[in-house]
Amino acid sequence: MTDLAPGNLDPGFDLDAHVAIVGMAARFGRAADLDAFRGGPAGPADATAGPLADAHAFDHRFFGISPRESAVLDPQQRILLECAQHALEDAAHDPARDEAVVGIYAGGATTNHAARLRRQAAGSPQTDDRQIRAGTGADFLASRVAYKLGLTGPAVSVQAAGATALVAVHTAVQALLGGECDLALAGSVTVHAPAAGAPGGGCAVSVLKPLRAALDDGDRIYAVLRGTAVGTTGRGESADAGRDRIVRDALAVSGVADGTVLGVDTPAGASVTDTSPTAAAFVRAVLAVYDGADRPDGAAEPRRAAVSGSGPFGTHAHAIVEQAPATDPARTPTPATDGWQLLPYSAKSAAALAAVAGRIGRHLDRAGGAEALQDAAWTLQTGRTRYGHRGFVVARDHAGAVAALAEVKVKVKERSTGSSAGGPPPVVFTFPGHGGQHVGMARGLYRLDPHFRADLDACVAHVRAVADVDLGVVFDPEGEEAQEAARRSVADGRIAQLAVFVLEYALAKAFIRWGVRPAAVVGHSLGGYAAACIAGVFSFPDAVRMVLKRTELLLTLAPGAMAAVRLPEAELLPLLPEGVGIAVISGPDQVTVSGPRESVEKFVEEHVAKGLEARLLKIPGAGHSSLVDAVLDEYEAFLADITFHRPAIRVVSDTTGTWADPDEIRTPGYWCRHMRHAVRYHDVLETLNAFQGCALVEVGPGTTLTSLARRHAELRWNHPILQALPHPTDETPDPKVLLSALGALWAAGAEIEWAALHPLRAPRRTSLPGYPYERTDFPVPAA
Repeated sequence: MTDLAPGNLDPGFDLDAHVAIVGMAARFGRAADLDAFRGGPAGPADATAGPLADAHAFDHRFFGISPRESAVLDPQQRILLECAQHALEDAAHDPARDEAVVGIYAGGATTNHAARLRRQAAGSPQTDDRQIRAGTGADFLASRVAYKLGLTGPAVSVQAAGATALVAVHTAVQALLGGECDLALAGSVTVHAPAAGAPGGGCAVSVLKPLRAALDDGDRIYAVLRGTAVGTTGRGESADAGRDRIVRDALAVSGVADGTVLGVDTPAGASVTDTSPTAAAFVRAVLAVYDGADRPDGAAEPRRAAVSGSGPFGTHAHAIVEQAPATDPARTPTPATDGWQLLPYSAKSAAALAAVAGRIGRHLDRAGGAEALQDAAWTLQTGRTRYGHRGFVVARDHAGAVAALAEVKVKVKERSTGSSAGGPPPVVFTFPGHGGQHVGMARGLYRLDPHFRADLDACVAHVRAVADVDLGVVFDPEGEEAQEAARRSVADGRIAQLAVFVLEYALAKAFIRWGVRPAAVVGHSLGGYAAACIAGVFSFPDAVRMVLKRTELLLTLAPGAMAAVRLPEAELLPLLPEGVGIAVISGPDQVTVSGPRESVEKFVEEHVAKGLEARLLKIPGAGHSSLVDAVLDEYEAFLADITFHRPAIRVVSDTTGTWADPDEIRTPGYWCRHMRHAVRYHDVLETLNAFQGCALVEVGPGTTLTSLARRHAELRWNHPILQALPHPTDETPDPKVLLSALGALWAAGAEIEWAALHPLRAPRRTSLPGYPYERTDFPVPAA
């Protein structure tokens, strides 16, 4: 919905009858981009009088054009390509992602580049006339841009000499209002390459969009095109009279009074065959209403500016631009209370990736908080094309973002991801078991994300209804009394295991909402219930019943103990006394044993004396031991009332360490064996290591499974290993850890549902620096 400030628009102003300028790129003289042009000489004459910097340089690799073809291309085609790309970036529009129909209306000057190439080609059979025509013909300016940038709308070359820039804008406006495209690029380019001296000229490209759509989509709007007109001096009519008539036509279209419009003149004496002076004047007019001061008399009249352009034989064009309507501050959502933001960026090479980070950092440093960091993040997340080399930073404010971006260096072996890597990585959710629980786990996320809070609250309400247990105090205790109650709950095995399960379930749902859908799941002991529930083996209510019953049965067991032993399984088995068995295998020589307390304590005491590395664990009870045998029949009878389903997501069984049989996992017998037999997590890691290209995300409190995976000899080198929440002793805020995991997944090629990361405020698009081209010089042939 479009919310506008009252009194901001003229009576009768029709949002559907106007077009907004949502992006621009400019390159004139020494001004290499729009920011440099904005801070350069004030007049279009000064801007276009000097030599054009890097007129013959071009990033052919970025556009996938061979050096040979690039040498043939007229410099106008090269520069228009680069400016069109920068204009789309300035508009935060990614043609590779959006489904919008985008058109381009652009033209250039007549040059002698083709003649020079033909003279050169006389002694070179490698370049034929067809290639020269395609590389230099004005007919192909717009279509080449459309082809290389993936634009699917009309591609129209506009040739009106000095009026080209404004005729292109006028034509694009008519196409947008007529529904021929959803977005349009309009621009012009001129590159003069004299026989002696430096080349001159310039290029400007604007991105246009229907005003209502721009407001609804949260676009940054430079100005509104209030009225445009194009015409030709009639027979017997002077050039001045013809131009004045076109000005009156544009004013009539705009519906505004002449006295309310500031004129931005095309330089006196500008060649009517040169497109750049009028193009520079148009950009200057747009910036005048965007950057300019309000009227000194305090009138509510919006800022307006106009520019005219003329070509040979009396072609005239006029455009009136107006300050964009302001959104109603009373209806603008308040910013998030916690400002942690994920800023992703990408490039086509490692060197360019570091340059992108540097450009963004310097821009944010100059902005100094004038624009919301969330808007910059949103623009990077949704408005930039994703390339093979990727990076990200997570920051809470501008200073943090600037510092993090300043630390980005060129990596010699930057991992290529995304489309160049063959698609997104399969993601594996790993769910930890009992042990990582603590007071206030996921509190930061709970307070920040209303959707996660609603999911967790619903889980807590269900558990309260069926088990008369209040888990809410564990996650977000307020005050010392609540803190003490939370500590008691975490120490209570029955409550703690329920809390771990519901947190993992709600956190997994959050990841899925953020666009991260698991290709496989695995749990460690208790975590197996969250894994199976997310995979669809049983419902959440049934899972709660199972966790409750399992915990109650384990709490009835005879006193037991567990101990960590540093010895391979095969060597350890012959040493174990009767009743003591292996409960967990975490690594090649990382084993946990369990059994009756006295037997385990005696085993540890005797073998430590013999030099064996072993220690008792501060874990009550003896899970996955012979003591569990006493309750298996009761558990199996209970499971007969559970409704099982075939898993919708692949599951790795922590009981076997291999892929679970989809039929076996939905039987009571499987879950009895799961409670009794050892957790073979090292075998799980071996299975995941063979799962090519997968990324592991620990979905739960703590970092137990992340640590085990990172200690695996091969897994840590071949797979992203990530955690969703910090370790209980780590003071890093939850959102920073979580966003870092999402950033790493994106950098590995995963797709993220970016809108879901902004639940508290609707972000808006903003201007950020364009791509840092890595140019090669392609000098023009001698005249």
